[in-house]
Amino acid sequence: MARTKKSESVPVRIRFKELENGNKSIYLDIYYERKRRYEFLKLYLIPETSAEARAQNEHTLKAANAIKSQRIIDITNKKPPLVLSEKGKMRLIDWMDIYMEQRKQNGKRGLEPSVHSTVVQLRKYDPKARLCDVDKEFLDGFVEYMTKVAKTKRTKKPFAKKTIKTYVGYIISALNLAVDEGILSVNPGLAIDRNAIQGEQKKREYLTIDEVRLLMDTPCREDVKVPFLFSCFCGLRLGDMRSLQWKNVIEETGKVHLEVRQRKTGNMLYLPLSTQAQGYLPQQRGDAEEHVFSIPNTTTLDVVLKRWAKAAGVKKNLCYHMSRHTFATMELTLGADLYTTSQLLGHRDVETTQVYAKIIDAKKEAAVLMIDKLFE
Repeated sequence: MARTKKSESVPVRIRFKELENGNKSIYLDIYYERKRRYEFLKLYLIPETSAEARAQNEHTLKAANAIKSQRIIDITNKKPPLVLSEKGKMRLIDWMDIYMEQRKQNGKRGLEPSVHSTVVQLRKYDPKARLCDVDKEFLDGFVEYMTKVAKTKRTKKPFAKKTIKTYVGYIISALNLAVDEGILSVNPGLAIDRNAIQGEQKKREYLTIDEVRLLMDTPCREDVKVPFLFSCFCGLRLGDMRSLQWKNVIEETGKVHLEVRQRKTGNMLYLPLSTQAQGYLPQQRGDAEEHVFSIPNTTTLDVVLKRWAKAAGVKKNLCYHMSRHTFATMELTLGADLYTTSQLLGHRDVETTQVYAKIIDAKKEAAVLMIDKLFE
């Protein structure tokens, strides 16, 4: 009798570790190429003593499964994804045009030149490639082509790594749309490490709580100070702050939250506001279509922020996006889990939020090392 072929084991499994406080730490058991490693996710299940606790655990497990799926894709995604629709036979460059039209409808007209440039390079790399042909190998090949073969039209020099990363990002976003539209089963672009394309990344700067307090106590132009501190307590991007209208500020049963369609992703963001954040809303509510904040142009904004930081004694190169980093690190420092923080930031992928978790880990390590210094 022929021996039954053993089914291929799943390379990534979710495991749990019991903690003394009754919580369960979630980690991944990863077995690949005959090597086993463990990845602790900084996600925790709490005792289900209430409906709220059960809901929190449900969200936490969803986050863990999202990361697990990402790891499996990283390991195994070397084949084209399952095609769910006839549209999967459409040329990739034609789908990029559809993607651009959708982004324009969502108010992202400024992306058109960059997406067009991406399509120009795709035409040179493989003009006949269909959506169903795109896999990790195809994308890796495109990166190699952009790195070693392609030249800029104006200078005839190789493309900058940042530009290549940007082009790949547009392709991945277009593939995300194909998944959302039910054309592909999975986005093969998730297996691509975009940060590795650009190499070493700039350090993600944020403000400590003490530095936020210094800025709060230091005079500055109200049209800069107020929206910046508001963002420190809610994490909104500058583009979303500029477009925020009073109709986006919802008051119900004594609580206030925002309902905002993010300019960068096009996704809806439902964001509860803390008392601190509410304190920076104008006292007089305007008409529904009226903008909540009047923020100066970017050049003026940058100049005023740097003067404000200097006056407050904050020795960092203050820019507006630092407010978003500050909100993220404050949330994680104060105990919010990774999935909840990703939802508050409006991240499409929990992986993006993990950058901030690494910052928190570094802070914890620095705190522990302070003990050593006491006994030197």
